[in-house]
Amino acid sequence: MLASTDTHRALDLLREEHAAVRALIDELSDDEMTRRDTIRHGLYPDQDYSFQDLLAHLTAYEVHALDALAAWRKDEKHPISEEIKTGRGGLRIHYASTADYAHLSLQQMIDTCLQTQRDLETAIEQIDDTEWRDVAPYMTTEPTDLGGMLEAIIVAPPRPLYRHLPVHIPDTPAYIRRLRRSQN
Repeated sequence: MLASTDTHRALDLLREEHAAVRALIDELSDDEMTRRDTIRHGLYPDQDYSFQDLLAHLTAYEVHALDALAAWRKDEKHPISEEIKTGRGGLRIHYASTADYAHLSLQQMIDTCLQTQRDLETAIEQIDDTEWRDVAPYMTTEPTDLGGMLEAIIVAPPRPLYRHLPVHIPDTPAYIRRLRRSQN
């Protein structure tokens, strides 16, 4: 996959994503963040995510992006790059994204999420437009550049570029209202 945008726009969108996640962390109580079955979009029917689970999910994809970037810089193809393209692989990644962090407390999950956000922003800040458009250093079945590889992992189009949160919470104020109505 080729990048849909340049590094600066990707970083702006990612920062917007991270600010939206941090705003929810700041707004929600611990009870609201850990209450099961509060995420209604972008899940499979058997999933009953809490906001904490969603943080794990969002974090996992950003960790995969960081791991794939590290592999790219060693001229290697990270397995996630191919796995994410298949139905079975995408499904496995989706379910594993929450399971990988299930052992963490809420505060540990928040800390991990925020640290991963900082790490990913820093990594992308260090990529110039030339490197962003560099072709894959390994064999691919379709044209792939660094920006496109990262984009496909973080949240593949046609979803909002670099904005994974709206896939699961498309309307933040409505989400908060629903959470607070269900408390009463």
